[in-house]
Amino acid sequence: MSQSFLHRFTYPPTSHITLPMENPYTPETGAPPRQLVGREGFRTAFTSLLAGLERGLAQQSHIVTGLHGTGKTVLLRDHVRTARSRGWAIVDIDAARRDDHGFRRQLSFECRSALLAVCPRARWKPEAKAASGVLGSFASVLGTDNPLSAEWQESTKGSADTGSLSMDLTAMFLALGEAASAHGTGIVFVIDELQRFSVGQLGALIDGLHRTYLRELPITLVGAGLPRSDTLSAESQVRAHRLFEFRALDALSETDTVLLLRGNGTWDDDAVASAFRITGGYPVLAQALGYVLWTDDASATVTSTAVESVRDGYAKFLDSTFFREHLSRAGEMEFAYLRAIVDSPIEAETARLLERTTAQCASTRAGLMERGLIHLPGDGTTAFTTPHFEDFIRRTMPVLTAPAHKHRRRRYDP
Repeated sequence: MSQSFLHRFTYPPTSHITLPMENPYTPETGAPPRQLVGREGFRTAFTSLLAGLERGLAQQSHIVTGLHGTGKTVLLRDHVRTARSRGWAIVDIDAARRDDHGFRRQLSFECRSALLAVCPRARWKPEAKAASGVLGSFASVLGTDNPLSAEWQESTKGSADTGSLSMDLTAMFLALGEAASAHGTGIVFVIDELQRFSVGQLGALIDGLHRTYLRELPITLVGAGLPRSDTLSAESQVRAHRLFEFRALDALSETDTVLLLRGNGTWDDDAVASAFRITGGYPVLAQALGYVLWTDDASATVTSTAVESVRDGYAKFLDSTFFREHLSRAGEMEFAYLRAIVDSPIEAETARLLERTTAQCASTRAGLMERGLIHLPGDGTTAFTTPHFEDFIRRTMPVLTAPAHKHRRRRYDP
């Protein structure tokens, strides 16, 4: 949201949350909790994935999708710790929106780190030396923007320089997998915010990993992201479902919410029931409620009366931190579109509420999807990617006001 538009509202500007060191609750998105609850199935599956690949068996990995605040980043951080404890080389990527040139540049740098993590250059076996040549070839397509040119002399011309992301990544991944196998280890790509990759870029990753899967090489990918509104090609979809189990990371059950809250303080039964009803079991919301309650009175046993007494403070805290964070840089028309979705999530009706056609709203809608604020569930409606976001929108703009139409001067206007 632009500053001029943002300052129309009463919430104080907050770029981050300042947490007292003693407060046991962690309401910041991605902040590691004291204990990770409700995700045991994902953790067990990841450990089994690595164990199977270590035995030379092809294994299906997983990609998780979920709303903001469900713990996707926290889960991936746990996977990184697990892989590191088993001696795996880790390619840890926070995805960004880049064109294919930038995507290749990022992967060139990350694959360089992976190869050096497999084994120091001085102890490379022939497979690692071969992989270094393929990596050099892959990066050579970048020309003067090659991030390896100053230090990476190896390059096997023709091995990964066709210019096709899919073909070149396949060659790169196969070479890395062979190198890892020769050195008795494996490589795991851990990618957060997968929705930022284009369909073509994600498809290229899948095509490359599919070949390593068929060859039973110790290289894999585990990722997380928001729900996507676009789809892969039919061929890539088939390969994707062979490689990955696509799982939704939902809110915690009431039992797991109880474990989260009581792991950081003393709560009576009515209090945790109230907390679950208010937060819906979303980890970041439960952490925020606990944080506000602990700040209000750290010593007391939490009761349902105490929970109800901080509801306004809890809402204000979320409005100035979690919700505001996801709404930064939104303009007047974008915010109005979000407010219209609250009243009607059906595209044509959303536009009508704004006194516009769907075509006139198309660029606003596309921009909100690209920024990860909304997605299309597939049932003809539009949904928010942040839990309880509609409550924040209503508090911020109680009544929808359609922005005035901007007058566009014609060429012959004086």
